Amino acid sequence: MRALIVLLSLCVAFSTALAQPKIPLRQMVGWQVVPEQRMVNLGERVVFLLEVRNNSGTPLELRFSSGQQYDVWVYREGEWKEHWRWGEGKAFTLAFTSLQLKPREVRQFRVEWNQKDSNGRQVPSGRYRVEAVLLALSPQGWRDEIKAVAWFTIRSAGRRNVVRVRDLIASPGRWVGQHVILEGRNAGWRPDPNCPICAGGPPVTRSDWVLRDDTGCIYVTGVYAPISTHGQVVTIEGIVRRSSKGQLYIEGRR
Repeated sequence: MRALIVLLSLCVAFSTALAQPKIPLRQMVGWQVVPEQRMVNLGERVVFLLEVRNNSGTPLELRFSSGQQYDVWVYREGEWKEHWRWGEGKAFTLAFTSLQLKPREVRQFRVEWNQKDSNGRQVPSGRYRVEAVLLALSPQGWRDEIKAVAWFTIRSAGRRNVVRVRDLIASPGRWVGQHVILEGRNAGWRPDPNCPICAGGPPVTRSDWVLRDDTGCIYVTGVYAPISTHGQVVTIEGIVRRSSKGQLYIEGRR
């Protein structure tokens, strides 16, 4: 009788363990891709930093069905055919591999691209999307791909004085009166409250709007940014000016 009770207890415990839901892998793992530079010249190498993070409070083992633990694709904006794939033509072991991560540990990988497509030709200038996929297996044993996306721009060699906001902050005297090109997102009338360039408010008119890139933000006057482009990436050409109070801004031309 006692043996029967023990057997029943083991069966209940086993069935309860099976019934407990598994935590999805993507809830335990953080995964991102970051271009080392958001804007590069035509022909220069492009560097992508891949980061995987253990978001759980316990050690985590990521398992993979082969030696390839991730892959990277590059697409031109508006196109769905890949221009380049990191894993294409590479040989990986077919044996299972794993990656051990301590709680909150971050592991980083570095991938370089020479701007050549899969046929060995230089890609054109423009805006590009990079997709990175972590090829991990779920606790149940099937592939549970986790994707991360980022954007970057390849500028043509003929576009001079393509700058970022931090360039203007670092050397304002160099750029005042210069014709420049900036690419960033239309932030409307809401600058970053911590941005030193925008601290004085609109420098010319109440219609001045804010251009924000990954290094800071700056007011633009003289050209109107449609509301339809709010939050979208836009390119502005103009002259760097300094107000009577010393505030830098862009006098847009187009």
